[in-house]
Amino acid sequence: MIDYTYLPPHLVGIICLLFWGSCKKSDADYTPETAPQPAVTTVAHQPAEQVEINFARGFDIHYREGYKRLEILNPYQDQADTLHYVLIPRGASLPEFEGDAQVIEIPIRSMIATSTTHIALTDMLGANSIIEGVSQPDYVFNREIRRGLQQGDIKGYPGGELNKEQALAQNPDLVMISGGQASQYDNFRVLLDSGINVLVNSEWLENTPLGKAEWVKMMAALLDKEALANRRFEKVKRRYRELKAKVEDVSEKPLVINNMPYKGAWFVSGGDSFFARFLRDAGADYPWFNKASTGGLRMDFEVVYEAGLRADIWLNPGNARTKEDILADDSRFREFKSFANGRIFNNNRRMSKTGGNDFWESGVVRPHIVLADLIKIMHPSLLPDHHLYYYQKIE
Repeated sequence: MIDYTYLPPHLVGIICLLFWGSCKKSDADYTPETAPQPAVTTVAHQPAEQVEINFARGFDIHYREGYKRLEILNPYQDQADTLHYVLIPRGASLPEFEGDAQVIEIPIRSMIATSTTHIALTDMLGANSIIEGVSQPDYVFNREIRRGLQQGDIKGYPGGELNKEQALAQNPDLVMISGGQASQYDNFRVLLDSGINVLVNSEWLENTPLGKAEWVKMMAALLDKEALANRRFEKVKRRYRELKAKVEDVSEKPLVINNMPYKGAWFVSGGDSFFARFLRDAGADYPWFNKASTGGLRMDFEVVYEAGLRADIWLNPGNARTKEDILADDSRFREFKSFANGRIFNNNRRMSKTGGNDFWESGVVRPHIVLADLIKIMHPSLLPDHHLYYYQKIE
């Protein structure tokens, strides 16, 4: 089961209602939207640097003579399968390879993104210029992409389903979709039959922060930007581990609950889920660490309410921005310990006017900043100079 408590609203739609001195920047200071946007260049050889996959479980890349083989492992929730893609230099002859695979010429020059997490990957690699279309544009936070939408340079596909006829007319090199049910892939058969490549990105199925972020290497393989991906991911990984080490010896771990109830049920993160891993690494205690589930747990309201009476901290209370918003949902929340001590925090500090939440976007490739926020919330004295970036205190 997948952790719906930590999924962006554009991925799960209505499910979310139920549950997840110098201007130059160094790679260590990589900031989304302001990263340089160099033109994608055509190459006719293997990259000088390759990538290794150490954290992500959902894909692998093999380098062969004259081509790369990308494997998307178990991309669907409802069945085990592997999708194979052969990536060849643009204009090169088709190499001999075993088995069935979709052939994609690289570097890709244009792409339709069906999730804002796909934008986070291109942004980290300074390649937002390849995005020519986005699904559900209201959920986009990235200012550069929003500007392209407003100016008509990027086509927006509103609603929950990509318009196939319009996508055919746009004729991109690639449509990147998110894994889900296997039957969803068949919905894009008309694009495949017309020569448009469709690639399944199942990053959202990863249950570790660094595993999610490592999908930037998959995007790098499509762009021939392996060296840049290695450099930037390495700095994210290093900083994440440095932060995690700061809490390894803490003696007091605050008790945390998360999310909000809906129609009598309260969905919380399973003990092996993506968000539970963040809580462990931030030095928190959590009532459901012992629930061996990578997904969201459906709990009775009374069970979570009882934990909330004792919990020191309450995270991600729905869309709330004030305590009044919380009480409007249920006045009994006034009895929570976190309500009285003022330790309620939500991950909606960076929002666009149309509802795009950067936590679900750049947060995927910047888990070190998410972790820093959580450590600041759990153990403020450990990071005295850190200011909350994705989170904000609910007053």
